[in-house]
Amino acid sequence: MTGANLVLIGIFIPVILLMAFTPYLTRRTEAFGVTVPDGVKQQSYIARHIKRYMLLCLGLGIILIAAMFILIKPEGSEQDHSIWYSVIIVSYLVLTFLVYIVSHLQIKAWKQQQPWYEETSSSQKIVVQTRFHKEKTTISLVWYVPHIIVVALAMGYSIIHYDKFPELLPMQYDFNGEVTRAVEKSIGSVLTLSWLSIAMIIVFIISHLSIARSKQVIESQDPHGSLQRNVIFRYSWSVFLAIAGFLVVILMVLGQLSPLLEWSSNTFMVIVFAIVGIILLGSILLSVKLGQGGSRLKNSNTQQGKASVEVADLDQHWKLGIFYVNRNDPAIFVEKRFGVGWSINYGNPIAWLITIGILAIVLIPAIFL
Repeated sequence: MTGANLVLIGIFIPVILLMAFTPYLTRRTEAFGVTVPDGVKQQSYIARHIKRYMLLCLGLGIILIAAMFILIKPEGSEQDHSIWYSVIIVSYLVLTFLVYIVSHLQIKAWKQQQPWYEETSSSQKIVVQTRFHKEKTTISLVWYVPHIIVVALAMGYSIIHYDKFPELLPMQYDFNGEVTRAVEKSIGSVLTLSWLSIAMIIVFIISHLSIARSKQVIESQDPHGSLQRNVIFRYSWSVFLAIAGFLVVILMVLGQLSPLLEWSSNTFMVIVFAIVGIILLGSILLSVKLGQGGSRLKNSNTQQGKASVEVADLDQHWKLGIFYVNRNDPAIFVEKRFGVGWSINYGNPIAWLITIGILAIVLIPAIFL
């Protein structure tokens, strides 16, 4: 077994578990991307789909982990290892996606045959809480000032001590901490990770704004309580996003200054995996604790006995329950229906411009630096 296998398995296992238990993290009114009335998700038909999805995700994960041991040999080249890792991970994502699609289509067809379908469809309304976005749903953008300060200090320190950097700068390591690519020293190569840090800060800020401005989701049976839980959900994720962004910046800065710190490559790799592990574990714990939109929270301030309202399900605009396409909806950001987090309204041209902009911000520095 290679050290890379152990590292990948350590990262892969939490991802498999999160994938397998995703149906339990989504809202009570959503099953595999399909809107259902509150309480219906616990019925035997949908419960069987959820159990089947969970078992298949876990089973496929075990098979692909076994494939790592069989197919990836210690004597293989780094390029061969990268290819096999990519094939295994992509295979898992494709297979689990197919399992999801089967359940999505079957539940969508089943829903249209239920006695409550016509009744709920005829009484649906678009419900909006006009005061929602006036509440404090996220932390202040001031939280990102330390990120910028750290990058600025790293850039200044690197320029002042430019002569102390080695003539060949390591740019890529394998999982064993060995340098696999190096470039000649220049101002550009010395500051590469600083520019990438700035790009990442911009991406984190855009993500922060998407949390603040995303479309609100109101649950039919508990309109007031669902909004209260959603505020907690958004605020918590905005805090996590700022902390994760700061850890990423610290990692980039340490990578840039590592030639001056005289650390061994193994020491730096330990730091890399520690920070990645903290971010991954934090995101999983937050997902399990809150659920999508705060659906796993219990809000004691919910107004009991408040009249329910049939909220429009918008199923026709959710392609495969994953892609939201609604040209008549001015919203740019929306909550995912399957999983925890946010997506975009692919029917809004501005959403496409933002997506292209984010890709450009990340890829252009990576390509040219």
